[in-house]
Amino acid sequence: MSLLPSPLFKWGDFKKGVKLMEKQDSFMKQFRTIEHEYRERLAEAKSTSEVGDIFIDYTLMLLKQAEVEVSNKAVEYIVFDPEAEVAFRFEKPLLDKLEGLFESSDLKNIIAKMAESAKHRYIQMTHDSDRTSMFRRHT
Repeated sequence: MSLLPSPLFKWGDFKKGVKLMEKQDSFMKQFRTIEHEYRERLAEAKSTSEVGDIFIDYTLMLLKQAEVEVSNKAVEYIVFDPEAEVAFRFEKPLLDKLEGLFESSDLKNIIAKMAESAKHRYIQMTHDSDRTSMFRRHT
């Protein structure tokens, strides 16, 4: 077994700072402008349905900041499903607009991170409501 790298790469390719992947667009700057407010709104959410609404609203806001041509009607095509393994999905026609952007950027990973935060808050709320109802006195 050889410890040499694949013949596709030369030793010089592994120099610090040299990237082997294609250049990807990053939307972290846009995400950081809304991240704090997004997390605050999730923490302040009073119901599980509000958690989904917050995720959808801020996803739309991020898409607009990423200069994706979307209208406010696009919220109909953003789905938050905290019970699913992947807590979000996009439906057509919005999905068609985003597929190419997802392949060439970190946008899908950023939205997945947002969905995980929302899913965590949703689970926390359902767990808290289960515990609260356990200790209620019924008269």
